[in-house]
Amino acid sequence: MGFLKDLTTLTRQGYEAQQRMDVGATMAQASASMEQASRIMAATTPAPAEPHLEAQRLRTTATVLGARQLPVMFGMNAVVELELHVRMPGGVPMPVARTEQLAPLHLARAVPGATLDVSLVPGRADTLRIEWA
Repeated sequence: MGFLKDLTTLTRQGYEAQQRMDVGATMAQASASMEQASRIMAATTPAPAEPHLEAQRLRTTATVLGARQLPVMFGMNAVVELELHVRMPGGVPMPVARTEQLAPLHLARAVPGATLDVSLVPGRADTLRIEWA
């Protein structure tokens, strides 16, 4: 008889919780979370390589000025906003902000003051690619 009593109690509690639940607010919150995840995913996905630009790509280094981890994870990858100073061949530094998905292995390399190998098309900050390998 104890099992049926517990089952009845759980059914009643579930029904009461369902009556208190605001489905519209829950759906709006889920929709906002999905929108935020989509924006972050789009920001961290590299643009497809254009062959005529790949021929102009230069390898150089960048210094990490700032790194801020966002409260989002994709699988095991943390999403980090990086502020970089890219050293251009002419000696003029170029500031670049980039959102990256970082594997746990690379998180320790994205700290202020660290130097990273990068490549980019001169004058096009949107083509910056961090060479993690």
